[in-house]
Amino acid sequence: MPILTDAEHEWMRATILDTTLPDTGDILEVTYTVDGQGGVTSSWGTATEDVAYRLDLKTGNEQVTGGALKPFSYWQLTLPYDATVTTDNRFQDKDGNLYNISSIDADISYHMCTICTVEAV
Repeated sequence: MPILTDAEHEWMRATILDTTLPDTGDILEVTYTVDGQGGVTSSWGTATEDVAYRLDLKTGNEQVTGGALKPFSYWQLTLPYDATVTTDNRFQDKDGNLYNISSIDADISYHMCTICTVEAV
């Protein structure tokens, strides 16, 4: 099996960025502040702004919640390969919609983009 050269990797990554990640959004991080009453207050701020992305709705499973069926949907968030993101972050699109990052697919053969599973907040 042929191995890609560095130049081929860079060309493929640039092509993905230019052609398949049409929107921009922000990666958010949480900051905790002691509230003076024995607890903490969390606030979300921008860690990285204007990150190129694509968001694809995936069909979900139905879950039983409180004796009733509840549909479950999730999204696949595709980011540039070098995006710095963890499951402690959130993602916000330009319309203000927020998504919790529940997993990141980091164990792939050719790292051309970063793929995250996200859920609406």
